[in-house]
Amino acid sequence: MKDFEFIWPTKIYFGKSSLKKLSENLTQYGKKVLWVYGGASISKTGLYTFLKSLFYKHRLSFIEFGGIKPNPPLKQVMEGVEIALKEKPDFLLAVGGGSVIDAAKAIACGYYYKDRLWDFFERKGTPEKALPIITIPTLSGSGSETNDVSVIVNQEKGLKLSLRAPCLFPKAAYLDPTLTFTVPQNYTFIGIMDTLSHLFEYFHFRMDKSPGLSEDYLVLLIKRLLQEGEKLLINPKDYSARSQIMWISSLALSPVVLSGIGPYRFFLHSLEHPLSAIFDTPHGLGLAILMRAYLYRFSQHKVVRDFFAKVFDISERKALSKMGLKSYDALLDRLEIPKQLKALGIPKEALTLLIEKACEILYIWKAEKEFTPESVKELYEMAYEG
Repeated sequence: MKDFEFIWPTKIYFGKSSLKKLSENLTQYGKKVLWVYGGASISKTGLYTFLKSLFYKHRLSFIEFGGIKPNPPLKQVMEGVEIALKEKPDFLLAVGGGSVIDAAKAIACGYYYKDRLWDFFERKGTPEKALPIITIPTLSGSGSETNDVSVIVNQEKGLKLSLRAPCLFPKAAYLDPTLTFTVPQNYTFIGIMDTLSHLFEYFHFRMDKSPGLSEDYLVLLIKRLLQEGEKLLINPKDYSARSQIMWISSLALSPVVLSGIGPYRFFLHSLEHPLSAIFDTPHGLGLAILMRAYLYRFSQHKVVRDFFAKVFDISERKALSKMGLKSYDALLDRLEIPKQLKALGIPKEALTLLIEKACEILYIWKAEKEFTPESVKELYEMAYEG
């Protein structure tokens, strides 16, 4: 294992009783809250009414900032920063999917670094402080509820970038799997593919590929994720399956998974970010298609063959690559995930811009020598045609 430092400062309350714990703990976070959420989903679950009643019960002053968009734009984040600067909340409460939580993290950071916020996403420094953040995820997939990453879109530059900083770890996260019961089936499965891509990229793009506990743990999480996802095809309200998927989603980008794997790259994410930045496609959907293209392109490489063998339990070595690709395609078919970018309505002429933006991201990530424009172009074209 590679040397590492481990810290997971987020206190996690998991299960059906987690929101009762929130009621008990709410006043310890402060007296004034900036409440960040997305659309109507929290009303469907009764969460909107429940939280509002908690604020009144505990006499908390609250400011609502709703309507956070998927793939949150920098412009909307800056609106939130202005509200925070004016209202001076003690903490932020982010309720929703990954986009809502990512936006809240960026707002919490922008409170102290308004004029430098986007610079941090371009890796021009690292923030040292942010307002405290409390999270309640309503969708499994991004893992943002318990990690130190924020991803937003600068629409003027056509760039979707990530920021990682210790100050962005939520102070507490309240994970109630029942809140995901109302998520549409297609978004549930897109979230599963989002989580799968995180685990696959660590498995494949870590610099140290020696076998051991780190790799074993990645494989375990992937296999359990897919097994539990299959159960939701039969019963979308299977609490056991929902709870395990939610926890795996949180683990997939956590310090637990990162510990010991050493340096790594997120190549597929560098290709997906332009897709969702420009066309507002669901993040996990783009990743699923790009991952398929990558598996087909490098199906004979040892690390991909190892992935097929360990994740899909394939013992036949001669036909390993063929059987692995067949297993991945069958997974997409069962989850009703398309296999081609063109199936998403993306025009072929847009590939030029997507390639340009992906290469720009790789340059910012200092990975341009490892992944050339030619390799980026090849993967996009394969993903487009399927």
